Amino acid sequence: MKLKFRLSGRGGQGIKFLGSALVRVAMEAQFYATLSVDYTPSVRGGPIFCDVILSSEEISYPFCDEDADIFIALDQEGFERASECICEKTISFIDSNTINKIAEKVIQKGIIHRVPLTKYADDNHVAKTVNLLSLGFLSEYLSENGKIDLKKEHYFQVFNKMPERFRDINIRSFQIGKTLYKESSHNFKS
Repeated sequence: MKLKFRLSGRGGQGIKFLGSALVRVAMEAQFYATLSVDYTPSVRGGPIFCDVILSSEEISYPFCDEDADIFIALDQEGFERASECICEKTISFIDSNTINKIAEKVIQKGIIHRVPLTKYADDNHVAKTVNLLSLGFLSEYLSENGKIDLKKEHYFQVFNKMPERFRDINIRSFQIGKTLYKESSHNFKS
């Protein structure tokens, strides 16, 4: 089993933290995992993406080169900078409020799902933790589609190691993301 993720957005959205949390969860589940981050010199507000590889075997190459299994994009510039990872097998979840309609011209392979990740975070007063909302969303997708066996306890082992002052909002955002997936999943049948 090997899964390749590309997570993209802009500096300040916690994309690197999202990637590192996913890696930690996979490690709790005894998988091999790598995280590679790419960002511009203007970190805050500039485009950023990270590649996360999860595998049941050792990983020799930690990047997505036109072979991502899952692509998540939370911001237009991050989307434009990172979308070269797309291939026929890629499932893309792109933010329906921040990424314009030409996304379908850029992504001509794979499957695109538009999801209101940032709007849902705003509506639920967790805009600053849209990254963990995205992790909750992704956890439900992975669970429902049998992509990898990351159990609820693996996620909570990671949450319990986070600083206590952030734990409640991070868990709340994660749960809100799971709810968003459940409310939207009828649109995601591949």
